Amino acid sequence: MTNTVTTDLAKGLHTLAYEIDPQSLGTVAIYPMNPDFLAGWDGMTKLLQNRLARDEVMPSYTALTVALTAVTGQPVTLFPGRQGTRDSDALLITTQPIDPWIMHTAIRKFEQLTTGDHTSDTLAALLPIGITPRIENLADFIERDKVNQPVSAPRWFYQAARWELARRLAAEPLLIDGTYPIQLRMDTEGNLLAFDNPISLPSGKTRTGHATQYVSTAIVTVPGAANFYLSLDGHVARHPTTWSFVKNAYIDRGSGPADPILRLPVLSPYPKIGRDHAQTKGHVADVIDALGLSAITLPAEFGTEAGQVRPIGKPLFHPTGKGPGVRFLYQLGQHATRQLGIQPLRYAKTSMSVKAFDDHAIPAAKIDDAVLASGLQHLRIVCLYSTPIVRRRMQEVMATYSAAPDTSLAGIPDGQTIQLTGRLSVIMAEAGDILDHGPQPRVLNDQAWLKAQPGTGIAALAETFWDPEDPPKDDAKPIVRRLLGEEGIVSQFINSNWTPAKPKAANKAKTKDAQGNETIVQPKKASDYPAIGAMRDLFRQAGVIDDRLGQAMVKGDTVTLDRSAILVGIHIRQDTPRRQRNGYKPANSLVIRLTALHAEADLNQPWRVKSAGKPGQPWLSYREANAEYYTDPIGMKELSRTVDKREAVQAYVEQALQAAEFPRDRPVVLFVDAESCKGLWSGLNDTALGRGPLPGDSLNHPDLAVVRCASGQRVPQATHRGHGTPVADPHQPALPQMQVYGHSENGTGSWLLAQASKTYRGKSIGAKTGAKYTRWTLPTDQAKFHAEDWHALTMIEITIARAGSWQPAVLVELTARLCHQAAAWDDRTKKPVPLHLAERSDLDHPHNHGESTPESNEP
Repeated sequence: MTNTVTTDLAKGLHTLAYEIDPQSLGTVAIYPMNPDFLAGWDGMTKLLQNRLARDEVMPSYTALTVALTAVTGQPVTLFPGRQGTRDSDALLITTQPIDPWIMHTAIRKFEQLTTGDHTSDTLAALLPIGITPRIENLADFIERDKVNQPVSAPRWFYQAARWELARRLAAEPLLIDGTYPIQLRMDTEGNLLAFDNPISLPSGKTRTGHATQYVSTAIVTVPGAANFYLSLDGHVARHPTTWSFVKNAYIDRGSGPADPILRLPVLSPYPKIGRDHAQTKGHVADVIDALGLSAITLPAEFGTEAGQVRPIGKPLFHPTGKGPGVRFLYQLGQHATRQLGIQPLRYAKTSMSVKAFDDHAIPAAKIDDAVLASGLQHLRIVCLYSTPIVRRRMQEVMATYSAAPDTSLAGIPDGQTIQLTGRLSVIMAEAGDILDHGPQPRVLNDQAWLKAQPGTGIAALAETFWDPEDPPKDDAKPIVRRLLGEEGIVSQFINSNWTPAKPKAANKAKTKDAQGNETIVQPKKASDYPAIGAMRDLFRQAGVIDDRLGQAMVKGDTVTLDRSAILVGIHIRQDTPRRQRNGYKPANSLVIRLTALHAEADLNQPWRVKSAGKPGQPWLSYREANAEYYTDPIGMKELSRTVDKREAVQAYVEQALQAAEFPRDRPVVLFVDAESCKGLWSGLNDTALGRGPLPGDSLNHPDLAVVRCASGQRVPQATHRGHGTPVADPHQPALPQMQVYGHSENGTGSWLLAQASKTYRGKSIGAKTGAKYTRWTLPTDQAKFHAEDWHALTMIEITIARAGSWQPAVLVELTARLCHQAAAWDDRTKKPVPLHLAERSDLDHPHNHGESTPESNEP
């Protein structure tokens, strides 16, 4: 397969990542560590622990560092050596010397607040009166491997570097459409806020909803990592109209645009414990007050104007939608290029592409083959309902899978098995006593629909009621899913809280019959997308997948997959339960799910899906593994992503891979998520890609490949393509379609598949508004589109850690097509199918942090 690329990078894919010249980063001030001060700090820590009778409590570094950042206008890192870096002899690192009075006063006040003794003055007395730092070049702290020149640095380096670069971006206003100036202001975390240009819109009848656009900054590497990059992205912080459930807030002290906006933790009102009003958390406000700055007060209510204090939260309803839009990101890139004097990271256009995906349900003619490939002779769908309306919705969606034309299931009695195809049947069952929310006991004993002949599997389409404004106290869904899982049954839910859209009168069409009489043709009934999606996802959970994945491998005369192969997804996630209302915090656990797609050389055949079961056990069909997983606690508390557990996690994954007993005559391709796995295997890191341990090392398989996929915040945000037909509007970006773009650094390749989101590519006018306008320039007569989410480009980064016998370009195109073609959903996913299936299994667990919905992992 050829892999030609454009030679003119300006015609490639442009991003919001900028390669940093280390020598341009300036200097840092490093304050020496006084051993007596360190001993005094540890003594203060012990006092705090004894006072609270909690050995795990530590003094809040944040309170002190944020206060110093607020008053000095520069980043501060306290005890950098305790971050596991070489700077163990440093007390504090910042970018410019700090007035000794400020440092002494801040430390003294912090000690008094922490110990509860307002006369305490131990720590400040241990610092020399004229304490002075040593000044060093920030570039001197960049470390490189002398063999392949990968780049690394101490953890504090990233904050200092992004602060300096953000300062340059904020030095001049960002011009929107060449005329509208937006002054970006830094916050105490080094991000850039359009604080003085808020978006304010009516929220309901009496309130005003405010939002603040901001630019996140991060110092990242790319595969090969010759140098660090500044990575930018745009966001909209939508401010709640009350303090309820708010944990952070932006605060402008009003001292001038050059000073950073504070981003402080807050405590929302809690009258039961005597906290009638919101207040800042920790000691930041008091330390700032002690330094002679204006006192911080939080208003009880918010007015029609965006004030100096703005709560940060995730309001369920807000007049401003998510996202700043592609137009803003495009112009942000132009601004950054001017201010930094650096061209953005650009990926070259390659000859690789993906084809249009199949977004339809499984045709009835292909269901039987898909059922057989799932490991079953027959699949029974049990429709569990509690209301007549949902019963009818279930019947209508199930009828679409019938091999007989114009099938109607209306009027079929409960308990009667209806054959839809030779290997697919459906049965209706009223089960309100099981499905209804509440604390009542639920049992499945002696249910007729549970009884099945050998070779027949059962999947349940179940009713539920869900109101996001008033979630049920005793939600039945996780209980029902676990109970069904104990019977080997996978499940998906249909929300009864749904009303179909009313057809518009304007959509009625007029036609004439044979005699010339004019009649009105009524518009088609609105599609029941929730029921359609739930049924398709139920097939996915059961492992019933047709030949669409194989067909996605063919584009014209090119066949990406020309041999049978085993494609394995390894999903790892740290599960962090929320603290309960009684204060109890359940322990964290590590989730590991492995799924294998057995891809056939005959691309007209459906692909089989298997998944790892319990440790030491043979792999199961995807359906069996999912049902089994629903019955177990989520994750393993004995494992974590910490350094001391790294080898244990690697051993667990290797044991699971060995239990699969993959045939030796088929190549194996492992797909891993970059963000969750590269800290566990050094061979997955940007700086050592393929040169360290990798998943599957213990298999000794003759043909093993490892593909790393990334789609999170560390992937450079694409802004536009430089090739093809330009857009007439000079301030509107030209967006990529179905192309793969490549970049090489130090001989290490990486590729991006970038495309507008499903919503942007669809019929939503509102989603596309962000290409024609920014949230500041949207005309008044189109203000309703503020409520829409303004989508940008989604990126999938693909890197080859180990190629096996494959050409890297073949693996890249294979991965891109496995992202572009979903197994069941009607659009692409942000992870290739094997990895997506493994992740969805985790998300379906009854005890997961969020409600499982039949949709992709694309935002």
